Amino acid sequence: MSILVIDLGSSSTRAVLFDVQAELIPGAMTRHPSQFNADNEDDPRAAVDRVNEVLAELTAKFPKGITDIGLSCYATSLIGLDENHEPVTPVLTYADARPAEDARALRLKFDEVETLQRTGCRIRSNYWPAKLTWLKRTQPDVFSRIRWFCSLADYVCWRVFGIFHTGISVASWTGLVNRQTNDWDETWLRVLNLQPDQLPSIDQQSATVKQGPWQGAQLHPPLGDGAAANIGSGCTDPSRVAVTIGTTAALRIVRETTDGGRPTIIKSPSSVVRRPSSHLPSALWEYRVDHTHALIGGATTEGGSVFAWAQRALKLGDEDAIERAVAQQKPDQHGLTVLPMFAGERSPGYAEDVRATLHGLSLDTSPEELVRALLEAVAFRLALIHDSLREVAEPGAVLVGSGGALVNSSTWCQIIADVTNTPLSLSDEAEASAKGVALLVSGHMVSQPALSASRTFQPNPDHHKIYRAAMQRQQELYDKLV
Repeated sequence: MSILVIDLGSSSTRAVLFDVQAELIPGAMTRHPSQFNADNEDDPRAAVDRVNEVLAELTAKFPKGITDIGLSCYATSLIGLDENHEPVTPVLTYADARPAEDARALRLKFDEVETLQRTGCRIRSNYWPAKLTWLKRTQPDVFSRIRWFCSLADYVCWRVFGIFHTGISVASWTGLVNRQTNDWDETWLRVLNLQPDQLPSIDQQSATVKQGPWQGAQLHPPLGDGAAANIGSGCTDPSRVAVTIGTTAALRIVRETTDGGRPTIIKSPSSVVRRPSSHLPSALWEYRVDHTHALIGGATTEGGSVFAWAQRALKLGDEDAIERAVAQQKPDQHGLTVLPMFAGERSPGYAEDVRATLHGLSLDTSPEELVRALLEAVAFRLALIHDSLREVAEPGAVLVGSGGALVNSSTWCQIIADVTNTPLSLSDEAEASAKGVALLVSGHMVSQPALSASRTFQPNPDHHKIYRAAMQRQQELYDKLV
């Protein structure tokens, strides 16, 4: 008996096998690279081909015993299907900024703050209301042929397993789910002239696969990758904040919702659990893990991409040498003030048109100082999200770090711990998203699991004071430009 997990990532598609205790089976993982095109689109048929390829490779080595199937998928994807469930659009991804104009137009008509409180999502180009409006405006002939709208995970479930359904987690990333009813939001459906039967049903329960080599296995509702990563890294209640830095960055917590729903497999700790307010701070978003637990956080466009830009633009060379040089500098000794939004801002201010700004450069500024200033600047933006998360997290909540850019830089870890004045532990879980799906599917996800960490960075109070003063300089520059 084993659990098959399919991870639909933006850079690769993976198939992984876990045992019934949600432990990775040695050697049971296959991976194929993937890449968005120039418009940040994906090819839905090619995506299904990648899934079939990794499944074929995995099941050739492990042909029997799969009892449960789970999926995770990168956040916010949209596909239009015709009446035969065939795609008539590419996969429109979260990274496609072409609907930005339509998002701005919608914000002039509808209260974005009210929309945030209703759906957990702002009116932005990465969510479905703007994407659907853009598609209808720019490609009316294509739009008229669409019978169904779904995510990439939903399409894979249909094509590979013959089941057309979605889960509350993936659905909530669309911006079309009402966070009180756990169903498609009636206001947006009316505004967008959508019928509920144009969308897959939001299921809580698994469905039995009735075709192919997985016949009889239970297919579970898919998860958004952020929710899966929180579970897999042990951040399953408000006592732990997951901080992930890859190309971009995000901070997230899991907490109970206030809207009821059916019992969840997450077990409450023995202590009394504080019932949280349903109000969502304006800097944050809210997606779902399941019908009774929310994923709350904020994300930035800047992360490892900022270091990649510096390495490319400054021709830095050996990363280990740069890391050593940056680590030797004292906090804010460069005197620079940096806004690191090379691709516009998401959380906390959502100023999409702001761009990166370097203030205070002199003829003596070294490349290493500039790198340090950039790392600190990203940490300042994350600290603002962290400040908002304190409103919904438990007092004394710790940070649990993951993501290649963070794992590869102890200096960056220490900076974040100092800026937030919060201990940061690096997670040992290399396959956090797939692990999270397996834990949820197997029923082994519990609140406050044992934390597997390779190293913990303790904050330095003196450095914290220096960084908070530097954050104020950054905020003053931000206010002048935004």
